[in-house]
Amino acid sequence: MNLITTKTALADYLSLVNDGMCALDFETTSLRPEDGKVRLVSLYNGAHGALVDFDPIPGGFAACASMFQRGEWIVFNAGFELRWFIAAGSPGVACKDVGYLRRAILGGGQYALKQLISWDLGREMDKTEQASDWADPDLTDSQLEYAYNDAVETWDLFQHWYGRADQDHLLAWQMFDDMVPAVIEMEEAGMLLDTHRHDRLIGEWTRIQNSKLAAINDIVTAQDVANVRSDSQWSDYLARLLDDNVIASWPRTEKTGQLSMKGEVLRNAAAQFDVAYPGNPLTTLLDSLADFKKVSKYLSSFGASLLQKAHASPDKRVRARFNIAAAKTGRFSCAGPNLQQIPRDNELLGEATSVRSSFVAAEGRRLVSFDYSGIELRVLALLAEDDQLLTDMVEGDVHSEVAAVIAGHPIDKSTPEGKKARTAAKGVSFGIIYGSGASGLAVNMRTTVEKAEEYIDFWATRYSNAFNYRHLMLAEATKTRRIRCVDGGTIYMGKKPELPQCANYPVQRAALSVMARALIRHKNTLDACRLRGEQAHTKIISTIHDAIIDETLLADASSCLSLMEQDMTDAYLDIFPEAPTERLVEGGVGTSWANL
Repeated sequence: MNLITTKTALADYLSLVNDGMCALDFETTSLRPEDGKVRLVSLYNGAHGALVDFDPIPGGFAACASMFQRGEWIVFNAGFELRWFIAAGSPGVACKDVGYLRRAILGGGQYALKQLISWDLGREMDKTEQASDWADPDLTDSQLEYAYNDAVETWDLFQHWYGRADQDHLLAWQMFDDMVPAVIEMEEAGMLLDTHRHDRLIGEWTRIQNSKLAAINDIVTAQDVANVRSDSQWSDYLARLLDDNVIASWPRTEKTGQLSMKGEVLRNAAAQFDVAYPGNPLTTLLDSLADFKKVSKYLSSFGASLLQKAHASPDKRVRARFNIAAAKTGRFSCAGPNLQQIPRDNELLGEATSVRSSFVAAEGRRLVSFDYSGIELRVLALLAEDDQLLTDMVEGDVHSEVAAVIAGHPIDKSTPEGKKARTAAKGVSFGIIYGSGASGLAVNMRTTVEKAEEYIDFWATRYSNAFNYRHLMLAEATKTRRIRCVDGGTIYMGKKPELPQCANYPVQRAALSVMARALIRHKNTLDACRLRGEQAHTKIISTIHDAIIDETLLADASSCLSLMEQDMTDAYLDIFPEAPTERLVEGGVGTSWANL
């Protein structure tokens, strides 16, 4: 191991790398550049290795960061290393994440380096020194060896997967890497929470929760159900209370076989009891229990935890972690908190569930957003070359077509009944295209198997290519154990691929590919504008499923909206050249997330 403590020695080492690929790993005194510094960087390319201690170098890492502009640096967790380069004024350093290379070949997932070294290389990493004091002026030999070995392990893992990648895999790898700068911008910017409004919202939820609990307690005693939050206790109680024929038709959970206590199941049962036995207290009980579960979920998921997150930040912004390609399909996951789970306004409880209204633009600013409209069915139509489905998506309304078949007559989606029917039809369509059979569809729709078969037949006839696409993917996965994705990557499907995954994964991945290109393009566009002195106060603050959200000055909102629309349209054409773009995106400008 070559220990480097001068800028000249670092330059000499970098000349040996000669613009090629080299593993790089930081040891820092903090997780954030704002709170600490880069103490060590370990470097290894299979032939030459070095460990750089920046403490003896005048100016430290910041004085040396630009020296890494040449070459490609193989890292694990590019979002971490690139943050330090950005903070040091070198945002263009090429950090290539070996974890994303693995995901380009196998599909997504969230793993630590230690896990991958064990699984892929069959050896164990000693992480004892990981949490040691990297600010200590006198680092131990054990610390230095630990730091250096991280680069060696990263390089060996890279060699393992690089040798298994084809040119298309490398394109998918590049796509994942290119998203990192946009993700860093989102994570750094965060979303502003109106804490006063949200506190009032929590109070309203608590009031509703208490009223629903009182309604339940008026009907069911603690001797019958000791813990109202226990699904198993409710299952036992209802099993004792209801007739055998009702129990036989009640949906059950897959894992335990207990009666399902999902809100939609409870409401469907309540509606049936109300028709059969008007005024029966069981109707009130089931409706109240569904409401109680709903508002309790809001309190636990979107209540005090969001307030605590905002109050922990001096600017009251909620900053989440966006994990690239965390899902098997390559889709994002989000944590700390999960902003992708923040629901749209819910009509059941009215304003009390308008969580998105609590996320607002700062004074003098606006939120700007576009969302891809029906992107999953659009990309399915293009992947399957289903002209009818594409025409219905661009010129008509697939979900209204299916809703009309279900209802037996045309629906008016502007009415509450029509809107509800259309929403139900979405579940039917996605259930069918993602591999649900007649029996599963019948349970979800609470209809007969024969009726469910009619819906499937309608889909199979009207959208035959889209319907058969899942079988083509199953055949490919059965033959190769993989599915090739539209961006060049593959998803490993295992020895016994299943139809639902073969139907779902390529569609989800194609939607991610479009979104990835949109984030990449939009970040590049905003960076170019900033260099010209335009959109200087515009930031990408979030991506929610198939949407991008910016925050910008009121004066820049209109032009920001135009830029975003163009970037998202061009991104779609990057993946699907010459595809129709009519009605592709929808969105607008607003003072809160709810009123965009």
